[in-house]
Amino acid sequence: MRTCRSFFASAGFLIAICFAGTGCQLGPSALRIGQAQYSDALRVATSEQMLVNLVRMRYRDLPVFLGVTSIATQFQFDQSTEALGTLNENVGREGLNPNVLRLSGRFGYSEKPTITYSYLGGEAFLRRMLEPIAVENISLLAESGWRADRVLRLTVESLNGLDNASTASGPTPSRAPVFESFADAVRLIRFLEAAGDVEFVFVPRRRQISLELPRAKISSGDLIAATKSGATFATTGDSDTASLVVTRRVLVLRFSDTPTDAQDAARLRKMLSLEQGEREFEIVDATELRGVRRVETHPKIGLDTRSLMGVLYFLSQAVEVPERHSERGIVTSTVRADGSGFAWSDVLDDLFAVHSSATKPRHVAVAVKHRGYWFYINDDDESTKSTFSLLGQLFMLQTGEVTKSSPVLTLPVGG
Repeated sequence: MRTCRSFFASAGFLIAICFAGTGCQLGPSALRIGQAQYSDALRVATSEQMLVNLVRMRYRDLPVFLGVTSIATQFQFDQSTEALGTLNENVGREGLNPNVLRLSGRFGYSEKPTITYSYLGGEAFLRRMLEPIAVENISLLAESGWRADRVLRLTVESLNGLDNASTASGPTPSRAPVFESFADAVRLIRFLEAAGDVEFVFVPRRRQISLELPRAKISSGDLIAATKSGATFATTGDSDTASLVVTRRVLVLRFSDTPTDAQDAARLRKMLSLEQGEREFEIVDATELRGVRRVETHPKIGLDTRSLMGVLYFLSQAVEVPERHSERGIVTSTVRADGSGFAWSDVLDDLFAVHSSATKPRHVAVAVKHRGYWFYINDDDESTKSTFSLLGQLFMLQTGEVTKSSPVLTLPVGG
């Protein structure tokens, strides 16, 4: 009798331990799965917001940006086990009046996530959207591995005077933009870069940022303050004066000494008005070159950059508009000087393309619905997906951290 009771008691205890052990392992597993799901959901939501804003801008609708400021969730686990049994004094030989052991268990799991969105607006955010992209940020993107021609086509309005559809940095223009010479130069850069005839490199350059000052008037406090700001005082030879200088890594277009295609290399120099004898040309903001005549040569290449808002408007021109909407005149149609229609694919070519459909598309990277139609990016369009990813990085780089701005929308999901 004692043996039977001991057996059932041990069995019930082991089963309870098994249930408890399983519950302890499920918690961390659920947390890991939850992180991946939230991360993927955030990626999809961010992509859809960016795409729908591009579509809105093509229709001259107001773009709206929301930032996820927090994601909080509560996990609750509930588990229990129960073992009941009946031990009889006399168990019949024919199986009558047997011992009975009943086991039961219950496991519960619940999750209560809360997602908080903030409207991105206000003066600070708008200024970041409207101010020209700094050449340093363009250099940073190029240094991070993005193809130079993709970065230039997306962010630059003018390359040493060659216009890159600058009128497309706002709502769709009615007249065809100027872009052909810029497009030819960028294609040539890509070709020469692939051949090793030109390359974009980063080199340290010292730049004077102050007038020359008498050395005797420079105090130790001035030296300390300069060091804290990343600058230093430098003199030339035995001069009694010194000037404040900073050393920065700058982006440089470097030509090969022995190009495999000297003719195309010379053609690129001519297109950009670059001196034939120079090998390196620093990429700078075009404002540094104001006053230099277009026909003159100089050892720098000036960029007029778009604003982030300009980049968004520029890419919005690649949104394919349903024929019905074009016929109704709810979007601007761009025409050439002779009155013939202009195709924005001539500008954006293999850079970016957004398609439209009356029915929900399949095999897409991202799709949104607007004005009764679906707009989407094909999953097999690697170039468009690359540009879309670059746009996301540029957006984060320009707008910085999410700043809370009313109204704040908090959504409890489930539970």
